[in-house]
Amino acid sequence: MDTENALQQLGGIGARQELLDLGVTRYELGRACHAGRVIRIRRAWYALPGCARAAMVAVRVGGMLTCVSRLRECEIWTPVEDPLVHVSVADNASRLRSATARTVPRRADPAGVVLHWRPRAGATTTARDSVAGALVHMQDCIGGDAVVAAADSAVRQGLASVPELRAAGLRLATAALIDPRSESGSESLVRLRLRRLRIACRLQVPIPGVGRVDFLIGDRIVLEVDGYAFHGDREAFERDRARDLRLVSRGYLVIRISYRQVVEDWPRIERSILALVRSDRHLWPRRAA
Repeated sequence: MDTENALQQLGGIGARQELLDLGVTRYELGRACHAGRVIRIRRAWYALPGCARAAMVAVRVGGMLTCVSRLRECEIWTPVEDPLVHVSVADNASRLRSATARTVPRRADPAGVVLHWRPRAGATTTARDSVAGALVHMQDCIGGDAVVAAADSAVRQGLASVPELRAAGLRLATAALIDPRSESGSESLVRLRLRRLRIACRLQVPIPGVGRVDFLIGDRIVLEVDGYAFHGDREAFERDRARDLRLVSRGYLVIRISYRQVVEDWPRIERSILALVRSDRHLWPRRAA
């Protein structure tokens, strides 16, 4: 196997031993580097020129990509765009390097990287942490509802299972909250906040003539959570407004909130929902009597 194909199998970046195990010869590896088809990013580590920057930075520093940087690479929901690269390194790691140059010690140029120290036997042999491992790092780095939302996303996409997450070190209390029925990170955050308010709700409820709704609180409050990129899709915008009209014509109360409102204006949303529930408007009139 040639060097480029081997690196493609490894996600664009790999250790020399991984390449040798795939059948690449030392001679072929040297030729590929000399021709510029492959770049050496650290001693015994190689990458394709177009490899994802975050993974290259992690290896150049001396560890592997983890936490939100790794999860974002897998298209798992994360709370914010973090310009820093999160790197897992062994607690006895030495010779850490700058994120920008493999010849510069990290202490001389520490910018751009968040280090996650973990006990690990032996040298790092992979460029990327497992999804489960990255979520455990996120648990210690960011914590809170964001970890559950990211875990929901990972489990929903089949990239991890709850038993795998528990085995990797995800706390039992966090694992117990995972619910892959939430179809976006913002839905996960809303679900967890409603739970803390002790507001009973159902997720992804089918309503005849309308389709599934994100949340149904009581009998008739429909709570829809629009994703971050929602307004970029004009057809979806019009389609959802037509759904809202059908729901209202059937007697439902519709609350539609944006991703921004979930992350920046939740207290106002919470007050509105609590006011409706406390006045029994979440129940059909005949049941509220």
